[in-house]
Amino acid sequence: MQDILNEIKAVGSVIGSYIHINGVAEIHSDLPKIFLKKIKEVGLSVDRVIKVNESTRMQANNIELTYDEATILIRPIDIDASLITFCETKANKKLVNMTTGMLANELRDAVVAIRKGGTTKSAAQKPAPVTQPVQPPVQQAPPEPVQTATIDVNKILHGGPLAKNLQAFQDALAMAIGPISDMVMKDTVTSWARAGECSTARLPNLVNMLCKEIDDSSLENEFRQAVANHMN
Repeated sequence: MQDILNEIKAVGSVIGSYIHINGVAEIHSDLPKIFLKKIKEVGLSVDRVIKVNESTRMQANNIELTYDEATILIRPIDIDASLITFCETKANKKLVNMTTGMLANELRDAVVAIRKGGTTKSAAQKPAPVTQPVQPPVQQAPPEPVQTATIDVNKILHGGPLAKNLQAFQDALAMAIGPISDMVMKDTVTSWARAGECSTARLPNLVNMLCKEIDDSSLENEFRQAVANHMN
């Protein structure tokens, strides 16, 4: 499988690929770590698109999603598996699609092999051990629900006093991690806002949180340099 991913990544401007196999827990990808937190959600969304494609009998061998930061090319392998390739916007998409098309048979064989020997969600769940019956515990009153403040992340990002700073952060994050930057930015700003006041004094803390999400020392340094002039 890794050889297939390496061959695809050898095409210029390819960030990496993810082979999504519905029901298989193990992740097969050469994408940067930051992508892996959301990649399964992308795979499940692709599943729905492919199933619609099958039900309508449309002959769509390739699906393309275009963003400002990157392009996502999707090639169905079968009804429950797909190859998802992240590219820079300047990538030669025809060459990428031609390469993945040439690897179609190898991809199908690899998916079949993974299904036979891979760890599936159902297989990963071991049956509960047989135990002797025990006395039921004394019922206790459920704890009072913790009240949490509602965070309007869109207002913070686009309408708050830090909107310009955060837009600069968003742009720098997009340069570092590509098309999932919007999701990462919203999630991180929400966590940051819950932890304290949204102020310039706490922007260094937000930068550290975003760098933790980037999880790549070289990209972290580039991100810090890009936002250095937007901390006040």
